[in-house]
Amino acid sequence: MDVSNTYQYLLHKQKQQLIFNSLADAVLIETADRHIEFVNNSFCQLFKLAMSPEELVGKPSSNSSFAPSFLFKNPSKFIYRVEEIVEEAKPVSQEKVVLYDGTTYLRDYFPLIINEAIVGHLWLYKPLTISHLAKAGNVHLLPVFEKVLETISVPIAIFDAEKRYLFINKISLPNADKRKLIIGKTSLEYCNFYNLPANIALQEAECFNQAINQQTAVRFEEERLAKNGDSTWWQHILYPISIDEDTVTYVVKYSIDITATKQSAIVLQQTIASYTHVLNNLTEVVVLADDQLRIDFLNKVWADFGNNPEYDNLFGLIGIKNYEFYKQAFAVLGNTASNAKGRLQLAQKDGSKKWFQYHVTEGIKSPTNDKGIVAILNDITNEVHLEENLLEVVKREKELNDLKSAFVNMVSHELRTPLAVISSGAEIIQMMLEVGKPASDITPFTTQIITEVERMTAFTNDLLMVSKIEAGKIDFHAELTNLLSFISKIASNAYQPWKDGRHLSIATKGQAQPLPVDTKMLRHILQNLLDNAFKYSINQPAPTLRVRYSNSYVTISVVDTGIGIHQEDIVKLFASFSRGRNVANIAGTGMGLVVVKYFVQQHGGSITIKSKLDAGTIFSVKLPYNKI
Repeated sequence: MDVSNTYQYLLHKQKQQLIFNSLADAVLIETADRHIEFVNNSFCQLFKLAMSPEELVGKPSSNSSFAPSFLFKNPSKFIYRVEEIVEEAKPVSQEKVVLYDGTTYLRDYFPLIINEAIVGHLWLYKPLTISHLAKAGNVHLLPVFEKVLETISVPIAIFDAEKRYLFINKISLPNADKRKLIIGKTSLEYCNFYNLPANIALQEAECFNQAINQQTAVRFEEERLAKNGDSTWWQHILYPISIDEDTVTYVVKYSIDITATKQSAIVLQQTIASYTHVLNNLTEVVVLADDQLRIDFLNKVWADFGNNPEYDNLFGLIGIKNYEFYKQAFAVLGNTASNAKGRLQLAQKDGSKKWFQYHVTEGIKSPTNDKGIVAILNDITNEVHLEENLLEVVKREKELNDLKSAFVNMVSHELRTPLAVISSGAEIIQMMLEVGKPASDITPFTTQIITEVERMTAFTNDLLMVSKIEAGKIDFHAELTNLLSFISKIASNAYQPWKDGRHLSIATKGQAQPLPVDTKMLRHILQNLLDNAFKYSINQPAPTLRVRYSNSYVTISVVDTGIGIHQEDIVKLFASFSRGRNVANIAGTGMGLVVVKYFVQQHGGSITIKSKLDAGTIFSVKLPYNKI
């Protein structure tokens, strides 16, 4: 060792504290004139010094106020020997010093030399260990150890590195002859000699090798049968002892009777198995999770639903998007709520979804988890479906009541009004005939009667048509039709002109081709949409009918510049007896669009509405070419 470099290294303050304060050995560094340069915490504790290491720096170590000689068995000899060592200025290694209480320490001394001059002194004190005794050849102490080991009420044996017995106490082997015989033999040789089962000896040898190779204590268990036939369990510990740092010299084996612990563990396992059996036979899903929501237990009901039982945490089981569940679960974990209840919907392995009602409470504390939760999930899918069905029934009942009220109002308006007109018109005609009025004066009233009769007939026809649709008694018969010729005939018969003198205009776009349609249904569709367009655009330019051909379908649009439709009413127009809120006294049954939508759907088509109040409406019907 280069003492000069060592001293320079030790005198660096920060490195001194970093190195020596971490040592269990007591360290003292003095200057050449024996003033304290450095002392660590272990030194102060060993010699029971009242001052801290920092306070001692610079003080003379030979001063009587500092000298720890009173702690030693022979104080004057201690002081004399220290002075002698300093005067000789030669290294001292593992010199024994005995404290007043009998504790023995080993002392090392190194003179610190730079350029052949002594610049300081390094002292180390460390406790005397068994390894030191062994190195010193203190074999005469073994009988003392044996007597001590014989007084311990625990089976103890000592082996050499070759697995041979060096010592075994009476509690391990009561028979003195057998104890004498076993010394120098291995456990396997002993079993072979007495023709005993070798399984435990083989297990011991395996653990013995592990203890030596890893230089760490190794444990294994043995089950024995008592004389009464009961089982006892023992835990054996093999503890390696090294005289030097690299080689194991001895292995100490001691045994502990763990029968009571083992029996308690068996009872506990049986209890856990019973509880687990009960939990696995519940109809509810039971989950135990820790404070990180890691799953500790999940009963088999979850797997019985066809789900994956191998989830590590609740996030996989419940799904991360069920925010309300996790909010309540963490409230229970945080002690801001004692329990939580709610319902959630979970996707199942087969793709279906189930509804569960959950109840979350604080879980049972364990040695590893201070907090946790218990979540119980009860399958309420059937109940939810019943609720939904009941709500649907209630909703349907309300719709039927609304439909009934609308029907009564419509019938009252569409029948009573025409009947009143017809009745009053007939009375007027009768009075005019009685006074001899000419036919020209009577004609307006007869025309009015005819109009109201037509109105009642149309209403009755709409009712019959809706009734047939609901009963499924209308058949669809498609045939290839020249759409433009078909539209032209309808237009010339009723809309060129319409009864107020306006003429329908027709515009086409694209390459015309035959269209498979049910002509009766298509006629009803066009007449209803055109009648509405003219009826709701009085005193406005005449409506336009646009036909646009594309590759796979044809679009028929009826465009007017009339009163328009409220956006809130558009979604209701295809329901029976439903009309826009701004129709005022304009005649209508509220059933025409129901029939139109049904007929469009029979063609595999669709109908859409675009409208703006006081600006007009566009009804667009798309009909595909491939219906036949």
